[in-house]
Amino acid sequence: MTDGAVHVTIVNAGGVATVKFADGYETMRVALGYLESPADGLIAEMDEGREPVPWQSAQVRDEATFSVETRLDLDDETRARLLEWIAATPYFEDA
Repeated sequence: MTDGAVHVTIVNAGGVATVKFADGYETMRVALGYLESPADGLIAEMDEGREPVPWQSAQVRDEATFSVETRLDLDDETRARLLEWIAATPYFEDA
């Protein structure tokens, strides 16, 4: 994005954004965000059986994994379910 224009990316509370990717735009999870966000948080996505939003990259997914592993506000069952969900969610290779 070196065309001189200003580009703004709005990230939803659940860490989801639509960003420029390849020749178009893709919706992806760019951050862990608020787990409990009813619109696009990981817990709602997981509990409601929604199609998982792909991670922006393996690095972003790994950072989310580390965050869930080390959070103090999650019970063991929720933590285990989230870690399994995160590991099973794809990511974009070249984001």
